[in-house]
Amino acid sequence: MKANGEIKAAGRHAVRGASGRFAKAPPTQRTNGERPVDPASTMRIPTGTNRFLRQRTTRAVQFNWVLPMIGAVTPQYLEMILRGALAGNHVQQYQLFELMLDNWPELAAAWQELTYGVTRREIVFEPFTEEDEKPTDSAVAKTKLVSAVMRRMNPLVQEDENGLKDTVRDLLDGWLRGFVVLEVMWQTIELSEAAGGGFGTGPRATAWVQPQTYGFNQQGILGYNTAQQYTDTSLYSAPSQMQLEPFPPDKFLVGIHKVKSGTPLGGPMLRALAWWWVAANFSSDWLLNLAQVFGLPFRWASYPPAAPDETVAVITDMLANMGSAGWAAFPTGVTLDLKDPVRAAGESPQGHLLDRADKYARSLILGQTMTGTTMARAGGRGGQAFGTVEAQLKQDRLEAASEFVADVFNTQLIPSILRLNYGDADEPPTCRFLQENEGTLQDAQRDQILINSGAPYPLSHMRKKYSIPQPEPGEEVMVPLVAPKAPGGFGGNPGSGVGEQPHPELTLQEKAQQGQPAAEQQANRAAEQEKIATRLETISKISDDELFGREFKRLSSELVTKEKRDA
Repeated sequence: MKANGEIKAAGRHAVRGASGRFAKAPPTQRTNGERPVDPASTMRIPTGTNRFLRQRTTRAVQFNWVLPMIGAVTPQYLEMILRGALAGNHVQQYQLFELMLDNWPELAAAWQELTYGVTRREIVFEPFTEEDEKPTDSAVAKTKLVSAVMRRMNPLVQEDENGLKDTVRDLLDGWLRGFVVLEVMWQTIELSEAAGGGFGTGPRATAWVQPQTYGFNQQGILGYNTAQQYTDTSLYSAPSQMQLEPFPPDKFLVGIHKVKSGTPLGGPMLRALAWWWVAANFSSDWLLNLAQVFGLPFRWASYPPAAPDETVAVITDMLANMGSAGWAAFPTGVTLDLKDPVRAAGESPQGHLLDRADKYARSLILGQTMTGTTMARAGGRGGQAFGTVEAQLKQDRLEAASEFVADVFNTQLIPSILRLNYGDADEPPTCRFLQENEGTLQDAQRDQILINSGAPYPLSHMRKKYSIPQPEPGEEVMVPLVAPKAPGGFGGNPGSGVGEQPHPELTLQEKAQQGQPAAEQQANRAAEQEKIATRLETISKISDDELFGREFKRLSSELVTKEKRDA
């Protein structure tokens, strides 16, 4: 094994520093004893970070549509597309989903709610740790490096490249359509001292890759298509014409989401809504036709039996094109009668189909079924209860979608960053999305109980939970007029007024008269306080924010319940 500071292998001019990362080579070092080292190779870039990894190789071009017009997508044609996808023709299925998002407002709205809900969440990076162990110094250094390079992405917006937030958005496209591929362009930047100093290699930007550029082989393995150039995807290639090869390492991100077991080609979420999209399209046409004649009188024309065919054709054409006109011209002998229109029922079948399709779209993506119309029909009853349940269902979907994106980062992007900076992917940090949950009044009341009970509550946790900024030096701040007192029986010193019950309902003597000795009451109270203090100390040692909050909620609920019971 070579020591730190030595060349890693023949042909590689980057060397490793004391931390194990690629560092600058000594200025006197030579490649073969005759030629000086290329200055570009003295930076912390391994041999794999070449031009191929830095440049963009795929481009999205126009005029690559292969589906017919929307009106031609009948139920039979839809079945052909979905069955063809199972055979490997994923491009038509992908473009079918594109049509659905283009002209289905409720589907697009539900998808935007999910996307915005995830992209608004804060991404945090946590160092690698063994179970019940503290992170090592090297794991912490790798976490700082990964966080620094990912937060300093520098996309070219005019070329439709993605920063970190837009990368999350494009990966979520795979959550809906089953799979997505993004290309990664790398860069080397100078890091701050807080991130370890020196240079670091990280993603400069990502770019969405068109489905014509990749495909599934007979074994169901996803690979990129070498039968056509990356720069020209305007020509569609059938699955049998594709020449698929594995994706180059550290160059692409692949996200696959299946709603059922089996091949990813049959697992996209939108497949379940495809039939309802077709039904909604035909229902919309029927509804428009109904709207054109709704309220108009029925027009009845009587003509002589011996009228020639040309006269009948003129009469028919006039009836068909009268519309809302208040006049008509017919040959002699023709009688025109206007019948009273048949009034439609309160809800048409076409409108019911459209409403049902919207309901299924929202239920599938967000888990929600209730709308304002549903509340109105229910007379406004149960609004808060239903709203709370559906808000929780939506949060569950947001959490699942966030974990999907975080998994792509943790299993693909972060290991690539470590390999390009350290030469291996040992001790990889993990990223996760924090819930967008600002503290409510109920949270504030629970936190006050815990603080007054003597819990070591971190101030940084409180600022993040309630979105309270750090005050600037000398800035005027608000302070309480009267210091709040802790609830009776928790914390404080006797006689100080803190933690004492100012007006107890029963004194120790009164309780003793009811049959409980005063010594026993004091012993029970001391044992209870010691038990709470032990639990608080255990909770304070939890490093995971979610587990920390969950245990706090459990303890506070027990304290509130006990306080109400004692009262």
